[in-house]
Amino acid sequence: MDFLQLPNDNRTGPNCGVTAIAAATGQPFNRVWSLCAAGAMRFTQRKRFRGGTVHLQRVQVLEKLGADFDELQFPKMNLQKFGDYFADEGVTYMVTTTGHVQLLHRRDGQIWILDQGGVKPIDEYRGKKKFICKPVIRINAKPQPAAVKQQPKQQPKRQQLGPSPTTLFPALFREAVPHTTAATQLNLF
Repeated sequence: MDFLQLPNDNRTGPNCGVTAIAAATGQPFNRVWSLCAAGAMRFTQRKRFRGGTVHLQRVQVLEKLGADFDELQFPKMNLQKFGDYFADEGVTYMVTTTGHVQLLHRRDGQIWILDQGGVKPIDEYRGKKKFICKPVIRINAKPQPAAVKQQPKQQPKRQQLGPSPTTLFPALFREAVPHTTAATQLNLF
């Protein structure tokens, strides 16, 4: 499998965030560990880094490594549902579920998951029903040009047919032109 691989110097233990960053960027595990350990004091009260990371820390390490990524916010859903409905072909996602970080990649219609235990199809993955609890990081995605991004569509102005709408009390609405015929006012009822 050439699209998801554990780093050669990977360690077992509670280091899922470090493993995910190293595998997604192709960096050695020890380099990513040292970058995470250097910034760990800002995110935890512990004196020694043990391998656990938080979302903001992972984002900062990805920026230091110069990775091409963006963050996506999704409504509450589990990992399997995200892979089935939102994962694009050939794109790697770093997904934080309850207490765990893993990489998700869709290749030839099959969804693959990587964590410290290795690479598995999502059907064999034990955490496929865990809920996503942080923004999803899309890695090595081609940034969309500004013209392609979806913007709210503006509705064309409709032309009014017939007389303009009126109110029973035109003096209260100065911008509306009062009509003089009583028939127009009675059409409201």
